[in-house]
Amino acid sequence: MLLLHGWSGWIGQFKDLISQLDPNEYTIYAVHPLGHGESHAEESHPGRFIEAVLEARDYVGVPFDVAIGHSLGAAALVYVQAMKSCFDRLVLVSGPATIEGVLNRFARFVNLGEKSKRLFIRGMETTVGLDVNRLDLVTLAPAIMEPTLLVHDVMDQEVPVIESKALNEVFPRSRLFETSGYGHSRLLQNPDVISEIVKFIHSPRPALISI
Repeated sequence: MLLLHGWSGWIGQFKDLISQLDPNEYTIYAVHPLGHGESHAEESHPGRFIEAVLEARDYVGVPFDVAIGHSLGAAALVYVQAMKSCFDRLVLVSGPATIEGVLNRFARFVNLGEKSKRLFIRGMETTVGLDVNRLDLVTLAPAIMEPTLLVHDVMDQEVPVIESKALNEVFPRSRLFETSGYGHSRLLQNPDVISEIVKFIHSPRPALISI
């Protein structure tokens, strides 16, 4: 099992979930992208999260049974899975529908003007080596056939719940579990969320229905 936190998160967010898992059933890899945790890197960006997922996959050498990501970590899992199938199941907690949306919300948060925002996004594209349109997760999601659980709080002020609703519409095998009152960062402290995730990862693989 792979666990990946978000931009302002850390692996300790998953402690309640880990406590409910059988250590004889799962080997858990919880990773910090460069610029987080004990890393001495002075900067981070979405590409660091993607790199962390790919490096974990290369280190393990086989696909993960389950990958669980929060926020930007969830976005990185979707991108990697669409490019190179690495997981048998996905759990996306408080995840965005597009990286461009994440960057736009950050730009508003720090009061960037329109020109500064464009330069900020262009700088990120140059640093990561990917255009933001290639990080449109709604476009990537239809290629992911693995079962996917989306978890989002309707009171999330950082990534609106409409983002997960948009993803739920396009994943071939997904469902959305909504909560209220936990916001963006505390979802993994919600016992109902933990129970839902555990139930999902142990459930039979659903069939793909062709329309």
